[in-house]
Amino acid sequence: MNLHVLCTNHELKLDLFDQYREEDWIGVDKGTLILLQNDIRPIAAFGDFDSCSVDELDYIKSKIEIEQLPPEKNETDLEVALQFTTQLGYRKVFIHGATGKRLDHFLGNLQTLLHQDVLLSETEYYIVNEDNTISVLTTGTHIIEKESDKQYVSFMPINDGVKITIEDLKYNVEQYEIRFGLTRTVSNEFVSERGTITIENGMVYMIQSRA
Repeated sequence: MNLHVLCTNHELKLDLFDQYREEDWIGVDKGTLILLQNDIRPIAAFGDFDSCSVDELDYIKSKIEIEQLPPEKNETDLEVALQFTTQLGYRKVFIHGATGKRLDHFLGNLQTLLHQDVLLSETEYYIVNEDNTISVLTTGTHIIEKESDKQYVSFMPINDGVKITIEDLKYNVEQYEIRFGLTRTVSNEFVSERGTITIENGMVYMIQSRA
């Protein structure tokens, strides 16, 4: 079974709750309230809940137990939640509502995919919204399965000096060094249901996107 983590109601997939109602969920801050309002009881909830009103927080507490965090802390609510998920043994974790209005929050959420506990976990982690799926690929060879509603796939370097070999996509390269500031590996395209990427000397973000 997969696990879903809800942060906010920003840029969610259509029919998200109906599609994954029977799978497990974790609420992060106001995402907890949104889950309860959609008749989904999360298995856990984390946050300082500063985005909730007093009445909303009282409502949440009347329904489930929460891990209420202090508003002043060294980690974001999502980072704390993801550290918890690494102990649960799920095959995949999908993070929703993490690409919303504030770009600092979005970039911070991207950073959580690089947390040591997340990288060392056997669980696969994805940040998803209505148009994109973001994940981290580490050193090695990866078979990329095309998502049914996606056409484009991009690769962004996480560290300098990373080299990639791309096969079976529209634009293929061999041991190409992705340097910061260059955009050659943006907006590649699938030509079949899968492609292959080999990564040397580091990691990349992979983003599958709708047309």
